[in-house]
Amino acid sequence: MDYEISKKIFSEWNLSTEIIERYNSFYHNSIKPVIKTNYLSHLVATVENTVNEKKMTTFLEVFEGDQGKVRGLLASRTLRLYSIMLVPVNLKRRATTRYHDSGAIIYYNSIFEEKTVRILIAHELGHIVNKELLENSVDSEQTANLFAYIVMDDKNKFYKEECDRFISNSDIQIFNDIASICQV
Repeated sequence: MDYEISKKIFSEWNLSTEIIERYNSFYHNSIKPVIKTNYLSHLVATVENTVNEKKMTTFLEVFEGDQGKVRGLLASRTLRLYSIMLVPVNLKRRATTRYHDSGAIIYYNSIFEEKTVRILIAHELGHIVNKELLENSVDSEQTANLFAYIVMDDKNKFYKEECDRFISNSDIQIFNDIASICQV
């Protein structure tokens, strides 16, 4: 972290340099490396939530009399009927998906660069969408590729056209924005 911004945080938020360094180190050493492995996390969560909603509807039909309590648990997302995990492994193939009763695990070969890994995961998510949401009788490599193309095209447009709206000009601007929005 830049010395000037650290000094500003120290003086305006009354946080010691030890705490500032501890949080900075924790983020960069413990959180950021994990974020990096959660490829396409918004997409994965969206597919997972959509499958959960579909399974919730089917599940609630079983509990006709006590739907309120069960629906509350499911709506609060404290109970998951379906989850998707991403697991980097050393595979002979590029990626594969294994299904189990409560979700799917996407295994991807960890030797590839990040751009390739993102495409592989989008492709595997295409298989999950085919199986769980579209219920295609034909889950083919081509339909998984189509889903991957649509997803990656959308992500590409987002990064090209919309990311500038979220970028600050400096660390001081970030600090000032937080100070004004999250006043203590």
